[in-house]
Amino acid sequence: MKSIIKHFYFNKSERLALFIFVLLLLFFNFVFQVFKKDAEFVQYDFPETQTDWVATDAVKRVAVVKPKRIIKAYPKLEISKPLLININHADSFAFRNLPGIGEKYSSRIVRYRNWLGGFYATDQLLEVYGIDSTLFTAIEPYLKLEEDSFTKLNLNTCSLKELSSHPYISYKVAKLMVKYREHHGVYLSLEELKSIPLIDEQLFRKIAVYLELE
Repeated sequence: MKSIIKHFYFNKSERLALFIFVLLLLFFNFVFQVFKKDAEFVQYDFPETQTDWVATDAVKRVAVVKPKRIIKAYPKLEISKPLLININHADSFAFRNLPGIGEKYSSRIVRYRNWLGGFYATDQLLEVYGIDSTLFTAIEPYLKLEEDSFTKLNLNTCSLKELSSHPYISYKVAKLMVKYREHHGVYLSLEELKSIPLIDEQLFRKIAVYLELE
């Protein structure tokens, strides 16, 4: 019996070490119990129609309440009709309101219109330098035209310089027109221009609009 008891005899240092070891065991056991409780799933009761369950920290389930969606009602916008521009009366500032028409294009349109004496068709804008079919298609819905609002040249009184200054009449054609008048007398009909060499049907239709006899 004494031999067994002597195995449980500890000196002061050994007793202190044993005491610290027991305290550590108790501490680790306490920490383990705390983490074990935290690892359990906790479920909250919320109406399923108003909540969604999501997992957090891989162990907990909490309820997230979805906010109600608020739909705002906006007043309907009234689409106004496009502003039409009379291409024979509009100034360069008015042309700038057209899509794709800036300061340069608007100035070119007005200068070319004055050179012609006015437009008789909207597609004559394609003759303005820089305006292609794509740009013309974009601005065409905003154009209007008064066909009787352009200047005409008197075929029986105008000079060679006046005729040749028109963009559709070359100097050579203008000289033939004047010579015909000098040789045959005044023009009685615009159709007489078709008798002049270099004036075909296509050119006649273009220039006849800008000519008159009186």
